[in-house]
Amino acid sequence: MASPVTLQGLTRRFGKAERPAVDRLNLEVEAGEVVSLVGPSGCGKSTTLRLIAGLDTPDAGSIRIAGRDVARVPPQDRDVAMVFQGFALYPHMTVREMLAFPLRMRRAKKDEIGKLVADTAKLLNITRLLDRRPAELSGGEQQRVAMGRAIVRRPEVFLFDEPLSNLDAALRAELRVELGKLLRRLGATALYVTHDQAEAMTLSDRIVLLNMGKLEQVASPREIYESPQTLFAASFFGSPPMNLLDAQADGAGGVAGGFRLGAVPEAEQLVLGIRPEHVQLGPDAAGDIRGSARVAGVERLGGESHVELDSDGATLRAKTTGFDAPEHGAVVPVAFFRRQVRFFDRKTGRALESE
Repeated sequence: MASPVTLQGLTRRFGKAERPAVDRLNLEVEAGEVVSLVGPSGCGKSTTLRLIAGLDTPDAGSIRIAGRDVARVPPQDRDVAMVFQGFALYPHMTVREMLAFPLRMRRAKKDEIGKLVADTAKLLNITRLLDRRPAELSGGEQQRVAMGRAIVRRPEVFLFDEPLSNLDAALRAELRVELGKLLRRLGATALYVTHDQAEAMTLSDRIVLLNMGKLEQVASPREIYESPQTLFAASFFGSPPMNLLDAQADGAGGVAGGFRLGAVPEAEQLVLGIRPEHVQLGPDAAGDIRGSARVAGVERLGGESHVELDSDGATLRAKTTGFDAPEHGAVVPVAFFRRQVRFFDRKTGRALESE
């Protein structure tokens, strides 16, 4: 049965570190919700997961699962299951034995164990592997078994710590879609740590963005991409990330690079943000903010091309379809719409309301 998870003031500091690994984190995860924790290395993602699992003890704050504070409860009594980056399979056991192991530890009845193992194997499409050992499995098959070992006992909360990062790119893309379907079919509450933006966008109902142990933004994948609330969030999501151009107000409104902006919000250090896919190039470019720029570089990637532009010393990137990109050194018209612009205060790092 899925249960909600609530973190209040969760704090963990290691030794004499200058700052906490997790710093007064507040988060509410609803029952049946899939939430991804993302951010750069060292931001506190895995530490948060380990605290919830009971593999580490917080210095302050509470961890509630189904309303019960478990911050000092042993891991085996929390009814959570964790899937790690490493598969951690027992080499001497068959898949069947590994799936049955957590049920035997809980003293489940033999006929119940057999049914749950069969149901889980079918769910993960590994029935044909039940009598094999880890050395006979591919990387993707081993990861399915590792997930099955967590799923088989139907815990209240699933915790995933970068479970797909050891797989090649093609298999990772395939399994993340399957895992998303699986979690929704189970109606599971899940917290999922990843560096991979595509995984977070694909799997999540909401994304939790952490930076230096602190919460930057919690939002749906669409909202965190389209409406980042901080400069850090704007620069973290997207490939390439959002263009961030220093802007200045003058008597006629504002200017950023070679672009006239009209009225702009008040800020001591104003920054304009625009996604590369919203920057249009060429004589037919549409938008109410217009200018020109020199092509400083082109990356042709097949399905799309990334174009680096220089506009009066300001660098921005645009995306074009397929191989359809202007040549290096060309000066091209550039346009984008004001409604697609985000403004930020560089001093505070926070988003500003557009005029």
